[in-house]
Amino acid sequence: MLRRLDMCVNHARRVKRYRRVHFEPGMNVIIGPNGTGKSTILRAIADCGHCRRREEGETHYVILETDTAVPRIRSGHQRSDRVTHMILETRALFSSHGEIIQTAFSTIRISRATCLLLDEPETAQDFDHLLALRKAMKRAVDHGAQIICATHEVLFWEGAHVIELRRGYRDRVIREFCHLKCIDNERRE
Repeated sequence: MLRRLDMCVNHARRVKRYRRVHFEPGMNVIIGPNGTGKSTILRAIADCGHCRRREEGETHYVILETDTAVPRIRSGHQRSDRVTHMILETRALFSSHGEIIQTAFSTIRISRATCLLLDEPETAQDFDHLLALRKAMKRAVDHGAQIICATHEVLFWEGAHVIELRRGYRDRVIREFCHLKCIDNERRE
């Protein structure tokens, strides 16, 4: 499980609010407006040899990005990872992005060593798929996985350790949602 990321100079420059990011067991969401560094943090965790990761125990990273059809898996289980990758690659030929994300959650072997890095998994998901994805994420956490998710989707915030890349962002979003709900209720009356 990843407990802390100390970013290198290059990544810290792109994420203005943090040089060091702390993570909790279970669900972690990174929130902020576009351009504040949510995806940068995920890339730093997944790929940067200069950033320092402080892990508790063995940690296997599974990276699901919106710009790739198939999740990348980094772990010591070479054979099972190749089989999983082949299944997901085949599915990607015939499926939408939303369906691929759903398949990934049912195909990837989850353990206490699993750290899922999700870059805006809500992309191309309808509401029913968002609810199913939220349920799949909860199931993965219940099986001991750690999830670090860069997201704009408020449905994923509940019960999560929230990392705000812009101070007050969460409160502003919640306030706006409540305001919109009030407007919608007035319109229905």
